[in-house]
Amino acid sequence: MKTQGDTKRPRSVKAEFDPDFCATSHGGAVLAEKALRGLGLRRTVERQLPTRAALAKFSMADAVHALCAGLLVGGRGIGATEALRDDALLTELFGLGRGAPSDSTVYRVLCELSGLHERKVEDCYVAAGSGLAALDMFGAERREPKRRRVVPEAPEAAGESERQALDRFTSSVAVSCIGALARGMVRLHGWHVGFGDATDLEVEGNCFDAARMGREGTKLLRWQTLMLGPILIAEQLHEGNVDEGRSMPRLLAQARETIRRALGPLARVLLLLDGAYFEKQVLDALVWDFIVCANQQRDCLRRLAEERAAWEWQETGADAGRGWSRSEVSCFTHLPDGWERPVTIVARRWQKADEIAGAWHYAFLATRIEPEALPKKLVRKHGYCSAIWMLYGTKQGREDHYKTPLRDLGLHHPPSCRLGVNQAFYALATAASNIAMVLRYRVVAKPERGISLWRLRQRYFQIPAYLVQTARRLTVRLAGANVAARRQVLWRAAFAAASRL
Repeated sequence: MKTQGDTKRPRSVKAEFDPDFCATSHGGAVLAEKALRGLGLRRTVERQLPTRAALAKFSMADAVHALCAGLLVGGRGIGATEALRDDALLTELFGLGRGAPSDSTVYRVLCELSGLHERKVEDCYVAAGSGLAALDMFGAERREPKRRRVVPEAPEAAGESERQALDRFTSSVAVSCIGALARGMVRLHGWHVGFGDATDLEVEGNCFDAARMGREGTKLLRWQTLMLGPILIAEQLHEGNVDEGRSMPRLLAQARETIRRALGPLARVLLLLDGAYFEKQVLDALVWDFIVCANQQRDCLRRLAEERAAWEWQETGADAGRGWSRSEVSCFTHLPDGWERPVTIVARRWQKADEIAGAWHYAFLATRIEPEALPKKLVRKHGYCSAIWMLYGTKQGREDHYKTPLRDLGLHHPPSCRLGVNQAFYALATAASNIAMVLRYRVVAKPERGISLWRLRQRYFQIPAYLVQTARRLTVRLAGANVAARRQVLWRAAFAAASRL
């Protein structure tokens, strides 16, 4: 007896391939091609990154261009170029005349960029030895592995000269992307606002040479970044247990050069940092205004705050959203042990609505911004202490910019077991992330400005199209019969904006 499906149709449905029909499902990705071209990615690669051997099928510019394009259209990791290799028209759309490199070629390129040699099989694997019998999930007896991967004792990190070249590449792409954005995207009350942080990248298995155990028992690497507005201007990938405070000065040196090139030597910059960076070597390396969470010294600062008289605290009221029945702010000067220069500590304390009166909770910020440097209107309305907390409160929204590289570009999971290869990959992926930010905040039409990358792919890239090649022009003919008129209007506005980059 034939089983009937749960969908009633007036006719049967069949599927077959038509060898004479040629189209791509990502015709709208010509927006990304325009952005890559307008921001000069290929030119930056040729200037900042080493060239490949003359016999190599893919030049360095072709390989990096293909990897960034693959990441933008939805590819992942070292195999991101497979998104192009599976679609000949998409490869042609991005101007890759020789096609897109395979994942093995991309791996070789990353090895070259990191200064690492490709390892032979015998260097990567050793005999596994005997093991206990086991079953697979279907009940069959599993075959014992013959080899197991060798993890070197010291991480295979990129060489210093190679890291400097990758830093210069990151900086050059960031400068182009900052120039493409409206200046208001990186400004706040007269400052150009930077945000520094680090995020832990989870890895699975025992083959990652730089993986270290985190607080929750998971293995991880640590990616440290510094942003100007939504643009990543400096980044570095570390072992999972690196001290963020000790590694921050190198990141700041890279960021200073990027900001000088993008904004000029006299740009007014405000840097927002979390509690991991309230350390002498970090603040001594800063040449900008800063607001840093000082909760790392909470015990000491709390004792100082509790010694302050009641009249030295400013009442700031309740906050129903946070469950506070009342709150107060105050500030005082503090010189930590071993420091040459003091900082201003801006303290906030609050009581929760469900707790007894007098049970205060405390949090602290450190800064050297003088009252006269703050926006006068903000200080008159809220006072110096509250103004500092309000400026620092914008940090939470800036953390959302991590969603583009980590979630939409898949950077939350490193693609290689070798630290140096990952370092090269993250430098190239940072360029793709910055170009994605230009697409999100500069290219798309104003009604959808700031659209997430995954939705941008869905609404702007995933439009069927075929290509028409003439002597010196490639025309992308997008399907219009089944695309809503409003969506076509928004897409045309985005294409016009991308053409002006």
